[in-house]
Amino acid sequence: MRKLACALLALLLLVGCRSSKETVEEETTNNTASMDSFDDTYYNIVKFEDSQLREDFYLDYGSTSDFTSVGRGLQILSSQYFSTSDYYMSEGQYLKLALKQEMVARSSDYSLQPAAGTEIGGVQDPTMVQSILEQDFWEKSGDKYTLAGASFVVVLDPRDKTNTRLETPMDDQSILNYGYSCTETLYNIIQSHEDFEKLKDLPVLITIYQATDLTESTVDGHYILKNYCDESYGKNETVDFETVLFTSARAKEIDATTSNEFDIIKANLKEGATEAAGLVGTARYQDGKIQSMVIEAHLNVKTATELMYLSSILADGIDTRFSSEFDIKVLVYSQDELMTVIIKDAGQEVKSSYLY
Repeated sequence: MRKLACALLALLLLVGCRSSKETVEEETTNNTASMDSFDDTYYNIVKFEDSQLREDFYLDYGSTSDFTSVGRGLQILSSQYFSTSDYYMSEGQYLKLALKQEMVARSSDYSLQPAAGTEIGGVQDPTMVQSILEQDFWEKSGDKYTLAGASFVVVLDPRDKTNTRLETPMDDQSILNYGYSCTETLYNIIQSHEDFEKLKDLPVLITIYQATDLTESTVDGHYILKNYCDESYGKNETVDFETVLFTSARAKEIDATTSNEFDIIKANLKEGATEAAGLVGTARYQDGKIQSMVIEAHLNVKTATELMYLSSILADGIDTRFSSEFDIKVLVYSQDELMTVIIKDAGQEVKSSYLY
């Protein structure tokens, strides 16, 4: 009788171990990108299946800076918990289109929208959530990739109950307050929905992104909140990400020194140009400190020599005028055709490439 009991116990333990192993997600693929040409803030990327959300996301955000800043910003935030040196990243594999549509609908058991009858920021029955995106993180051993965790971003873009843009933008504090509740709701969905069976026991980062306000800008979308959940619902922490247009009133307010230096570079370019010359910059700030800037120069030149001369004026200004160290990329156009690229990485000398 004792032998029979021991045998049954062993069988139960074996089944339990097998069930536990079956929840570990392992994949194999030859589709990897080492990202060796990028710096160490970028993940090596592994490709399994395309995200089912890719088409919807492009249609929603392809015309604004949110298209890149949502995905890149999520990588930057994730790297605080999933090191770029230890993990591979992939497109989200678990949030399917059908569930995403339930999450942005109001009448759904898995909705992230406010309940009917709710007033937020003076708006009755607002539509707050426009999109959700996922990134997954993997550990590699041999030719196998083991799922280690995931990051999610909920994009808040307040509109009225018919999903029409508001004439008067909702205040930032109301948006942030709603973000707090969204992180907990999404965590509970991850723990309960069958699509997330492989994720629910793994570390998950949940973030909130406030979308670009198209009534005022095309570049002001930014992350506002994060919550790292490891074995339980975590702690909400505000995030200070910002995208700033140069030159603008906000640029002068947040970083007067860099704004003045940009103005000098722009004035020197205009002085050297025979015809009209324009210069616009978009800078990304984290915790109030500039991280990078992309500049577009639009010139009207008639000869290659003229193009090279003005490009050199720009390169010299980029190399010597800015007192802060940050990554800078300059795209020089002539008659709307890209002609020259100027790059200066933080702490490095400026380099220019003439494309023809």
